[in-house]
Amino acid sequence: MLISTIGYFIMYGIPLSGIPEIDDISYVEISNNRLDVQARRFTDIEELEKAVNVTHFLSYKPGKPEMEEPIIEMIFHLKDGTSLSVSANEKTVYKNGKAYVLKGDNGEVFIRISEGIFFFHDLHENV
Repeated sequence: MLISTIGYFIMYGIPLSGIPEIDDISYVEISNNRLDVQARRFTDIEELEKAVNVTHFLSYKPGKPEMEEPIIEMIFHLKDGTSLSVSANEKTVYKNGKAYVLKGDNGEVFIRISEGIFFFHDLHENV
């Protein structure tokens, strides 16, 4: 079992843990630094589910991360008054300020999907 677990982490990376459950989230603020638009606030359950689900693309690997500006930032505001920040660029994911090296093209996939879901109209205007 240990060998299988290690093999999984080598192939797919370590999943980003600590993402809150949908029932625990009050609202989420999502910003896109590449499109330079104001942060958007979402409270609808469907949008909260999308925000949580898109973070599942963020698997990381051991190593020294490149400290570059994040492109997409999501701040999950929880019902207990705390918050969790998840942001990423193509190579690095930040969770509450701590940086991790992303596995493969997970950062690019996260950015593209997040832009398509939450910033589609802004993308269309920039093209």
